[in-house]
Amino acid sequence: MDDTATYRELFFEETDEYLQTLNDCVLELEQNPNDKSTIEEIFRAAHTLKGMAATMGYNTMTELTHSMENVFELFRNGTLEVNSQIITTIFDCLDMLSEIVEDLREEKYLEYDISHLLKELSNISNKEEKKQETQENPKDGENNIDIEETDIMIIERAREKDYKAFNITVKLVDYCVLKGARAYLIVNKLEQQGDIIKTNPSPEKLEIGEFKDTFQLIYLSKEDMERVKELVENNAEIEKVSIEEINIEQSIEEQEAIEEVEKTQSNMEQNAETKSNKKTEQKTEERHGSHHMNQSIRVDINRLDSFMNLVSELVIYRTRLEDLSSKYTTTEINEPLEHVARITSELQDLVLKIRMEPVSVVLNRFPRMIRDLSKELDKEIQLVIEGEETELDRTVISELGEPLVHLLRNAAGHGIEHVDERLALGKDKVGLIKLTAYQEGDKVVISLSDDGKGLDPQVIKASAERKGISTEGMSNRDLIQLIFNPGFSTAKEVTNVSGRGVGMDVVKQKIASLGGSIDVISEVNKGTTFIIKLPLTLSIIQALMVNVGQETFALPLGIIETVVKVNEGEIFRSHKNEVYIYREKAIPIIRVSDKLSIESKGDNEHLIIILLGDQHYGLLVDGLIGQQEIVIKKLSGLLAQMKEYIGATILGNGDITLILDVGNLCTTGKGDNVE
Repeated sequence: MDDTATYRELFFEETDEYLQTLNDCVLELEQNPNDKSTIEEIFRAAHTLKGMAATMGYNTMTELTHSMENVFELFRNGTLEVNSQIITTIFDCLDMLSEIVEDLREEKYLEYDISHLLKELSNISNKEEKKQETQENPKDGENNIDIEETDIMIIERAREKDYKAFNITVKLVDYCVLKGARAYLIVNKLEQQGDIIKTNPSPEKLEIGEFKDTFQLIYLSKEDMERVKELVENNAEIEKVSIEEINIEQSIEEQEAIEEVEKTQSNMEQNAETKSNKKTEQKTEERHGSHHMNQSIRVDINRLDSFMNLVSELVIYRTRLEDLSSKYTTTEINEPLEHVARITSELQDLVLKIRMEPVSVVLNRFPRMIRDLSKELDKEIQLVIEGEETELDRTVISELGEPLVHLLRNAAGHGIEHVDERLALGKDKVGLIKLTAYQEGDKVVISLSDDGKGLDPQVIKASAERKGISTEGMSNRDLIQLIFNPGFSTAKEVTNVSGRGVGMDVVKQKIASLGGSIDVISEVNKGTTFIIKLPLTLSIIQALMVNVGQETFALPLGIIETVVKVNEGEIFRSHKNEVYIYREKAIPIIRVSDKLSIESKGDNEHLIIILLGDQHYGLLVDGLIGQQEIVIKKLSGLLAQMKEYIGATILGNGDITLILDVGNLCTTGKGDNVE
């Protein structure tokens, strides 16, 4: 890879991080407009992004980030208040930057029309500058020009030579065209009879007419007040002249009072800053914890995959060596074999950890998305995210974003009702979408729920029958599962958000391709919950080896709670289903031999207690072999289409064994009426 390619790769990786930081912080700023640490972080990120774009020669990015930086500077110095309209404009700019970056990543060098964004940013900045200018320019009849200590000294010396000091306010007529020229004539006439020591606005702005219609002067002259007023009024296009003689003693007292107030205020600010310093540092540290640019070596994912494959092969051959060692008792090989086993385990743990990333990598983008959807749909929606520190294999994480985006858009578009509907149903006006991630054995569970209108089985049934799908004998649960059929939709209208009849089947296929599963639970007017289960890793797991008939199978150890030995007398029937009393509660029994159509030995049956979510199940097998570390290999051909298996593994003796999909075995065709 040449230097240019290296710089490009580094630019894109860091730009992604800075854009995510800006999205997160701007969203936070909307909620907490006075958080100075957030404003500082926004300014730093924008400034760095601008510098990076300029270095790479990406001029459109540079121009846009520079204009954004101007607005952030107004936030920073406290002259611009944060509001929803400005935040929306900033988000539009961030979206454009993201689009530019994606095109550049794919080496698409396009022309972008950012004039509308630059105009909006310019209007925000100019509006604030005009507001400041208006505050600086005096209003009619007001003599508010500041008299500073140096002015007082000049006036005192002039008074010793019999000069008087006047504060003059001049208002020109509205239709005055050449304001600068008119001001110049007035100033020139006054200077023939005295000296002007100060103007508001500045002399430069007066000369070019950069003021609305009013300006002020501090004027020294030996003439009396009436004569001075006459000098000004004897000019064309003058609407009003106000003049007063400056009381120097009063001005000195006012100046001293101002200095005392400023001193007191400064002390108060210092005390307040000292008190809040720890809180600010803590907030900054917390935020940096989530947006900190990790100092790390960037490794191509393909290299990590190769590394993982080599470690997997090493595990397989280690297992074979252990199997050979147990068959041919050779004491000399035991000790080095133990060392090999330990080193292999450490190497395996290391490569697995390297591949793990927190799910926050995906989830962090969703608060911004829900905020935009809320405005687009005119709904009030709150997104709560829990468990973002839960880790997953980065291969899984990279593929997880698309299905989650679809589910969230469905929840916002179809699930959450409008405010008036929610209030009529006695709900809170703010709809809640909750996204939770947690580890469950060797799987990560991602739950996405909303408190909206829910899925109506009868509406789904009617829609299915219109499409020619038979629903005879289907339970409500079965009807709800129809949403995963290709092209299925109950939406009455197509919107930009959802309702096109594509996606839910794609979501299910995507999750399945990652070795996971998706389930849906819904209740009318209560809400809907989607439960996604994904393997923690796609490579190496601890497994319990079992016998079913004459066959050997592997069960992931992470979801096994315990194993008990049972006889037929301890198994009862309830509503045509077999159950076992476990911890004073009836749990459903699954005979693995029946599920797999294998003839059971019928003796010494073992019951493996499985915990899926908050539900226990019992798997009946013929025998236990023991615990073993296995490498998961993907299935192909006809086996890949069988839902009972998640993969295969090679045992120490060279035999190939299938790995059971316990979740599928337990939840497919189980009894719903177990008490």
